[in-house]
Amino acid sequence: MATRASKHRARRRAIQGLGLGLAALALCALLSSPASSGVDDHDDRVDLASRRVVAADPLARARDAGETRVEASAPRRPRRRETFERPARDLARGGRRTADGASELNGSTSTTTTSSSSSSSSSSSSLASTSAEDELPPDEFPDSLRPLPPDASAPSTETVCGDARANTERWGDVVKNGNENLRDDAAGCCASCFDAGTCTTWVWHPDSKECWLKREADVNARPAAEGASVRWTSGVVPHREGVRYALVEDASPPPPPPPRCVHAVLTSSGNPYMNWQTRIMYATYKKHARTRGSILKAFTRVLHRGRDDELMFEVPTMRFEPNQGNCDSWCDYPVADRSLAIAQWSKTTDSLRCSHVIMVETDYVFVKSPPPSIMLPRGSALGFQYAYIAPFEPNAKETYEEYMSDHPELTRQKFKLAPTGNAPSVVNVEDLRVIAPLWAEFVNRTEAPERRRKALGWLRDMYAYVLAALVTGITHETSQSPTSELMAQPPADGELGNAFILHYTWGPEIYDEKDAKIWEFDKRAYGGGQYKRGPYELTPIKEPPPFRAGLQLQTFFSPRALSESKLDLLGKMVDEMNEAIGALPRVPKGFKSLADAEAAAA
Repeated sequence: MATRASKHRARRRAIQGLGLGLAALALCALLSSPASSGVDDHDDRVDLASRRVVAADPLARARDAGETRVEASAPRRPRRRETFERPARDLARGGRRTADGASELNGSTSTTTTSSSSSSSSSSSSLASTSAEDELPPDEFPDSLRPLPPDASAPSTETVCGDARANTERWGDVVKNGNENLRDDAAGCCASCFDAGTCTTWVWHPDSKECWLKREADVNARPAAEGASVRWTSGVVPHREGVRYALVEDASPPPPPPPRCVHAVLTSSGNPYMNWQTRIMYATYKKHARTRGSILKAFTRVLHRGRDDELMFEVPTMRFEPNQGNCDSWCDYPVADRSLAIAQWSKTTDSLRCSHVIMVETDYVFVKSPPPSIMLPRGSALGFQYAYIAPFEPNAKETYEEYMSDHPELTRQKFKLAPTGNAPSVVNVEDLRVIAPLWAEFVNRTEAPERRRKALGWLRDMYAYVLAALVTGITHETSQSPTSELMAQPPADGELGNAFILHYTWGPEIYDEKDAKIWEFDKRAYGGGQYKRGPYELTPIKEPPPFRAGLQLQTFFSPRALSESKLDLLGKMVDEMNEAIGALPRVPKGFKSLADAEAAAA
């Protein structure tokens, strides 16, 4: 096996060399063409209001009509077939043409190469291109993602930032640390609070220039301190209406039933730790959504956050206001906002793109396209079976009984919870509209009393979901690997089986026969840990070692012996992740510089 793999890698390097040579010829042809000379990619600007990238130079707009794409993939294990696209440097590339001739960033990922040399184009197409039928649909960033214009009567910075109070400090949960948010004056601090979305009060120091953004439940409450000895200046920003989207209920005439396909929906708070995972996951999704006949036809990141982040132009996103404003930076349980965000999304016209929704998480890796059999009829959903979700959990049962007592008009179900959670689950979109609001209510009910909150721990969001499914009568068919049609979790699972998603939750460590650690990968330590400033630099993950007798996992697993099939599944996951990492740029799409992306990530 090692000999065959070595030959395969050598052959792949040779093919890569040929591909890079052809790409260089195509690049030379592009640079020598009149349309490309003298154009600076960094003249492009980002229109944050409409989430467009507009080419400032007319020549750059003309160039958008035909681009030369350079494909890249690292020599890895001989199991991959499809290839990723390396994003173009020009921010306007891959855009959808608008009526005014501007290029609107839609992330559409055609891998067909084009250059002024037809021979170069045809020679390289066999290495890097797929047929048009295999590409993502042209509406990767459809109009349903676009926010509605703000209400003309909504407050603005001009109307709310004129009422600053000197020598006053206010209470509130911290939304943004003042040491990381320096402003020249009080008006700038107020504007920063206004833009943050979840901020309701601000305090600014004239000497240090610190601008602390806070969230205070009662903005009319007595200030924390006031008087001549208090150096702070503070103010209140009234509640602002959140981002608005077109709703299903407002559509006229009523929309037709959605096509039979699967819409992948990811939830995230947008913190840098989740965002590096999101970039990799979405790249693997796009790769396999391109395969011929794939039922994966739409993707939306549902962002529960008070402001936009650094992935707005790279990943199709809709943003909803969170309940927990401090989660924009960091909080202990960001998933508490997930259910409400999904409930809000399910009411928008974006939810009409497919008949079924698969809810996914950031640390998933798509390894193939799923079969149509995962789309069950209304009233039934497909979930992954988690052994730690107890069907008769007493605190969940107590929550159920309280809810039913509050709603005597409902038919009481026999209490037995499906051993699953919201992700990965494949649900008919009409059923999701019924489950999601009740899921959000059960999340609130599991937060108190403190005894219940502690007992359910980080699983309370999952219990809230299956409680909502129980009350609504929507059953979930569940199974584990290898029979699950959804997911496998290496190295706990030894084979892919029927799954199309891998979940890197375990943080595997590999030891040799002398119990010396020789390999590890833990998402919690990747890129320097969970608390780094974003966007993370995506670096390749070290490949697992070749199989040999005596390899074993950490003591958490019993038995510790590492089988060849488990190692192969780990290798498959690492290969898919590294291929995505190799194709993603250092700076997320839509930003001219790393500093700009870091500002959005802060």
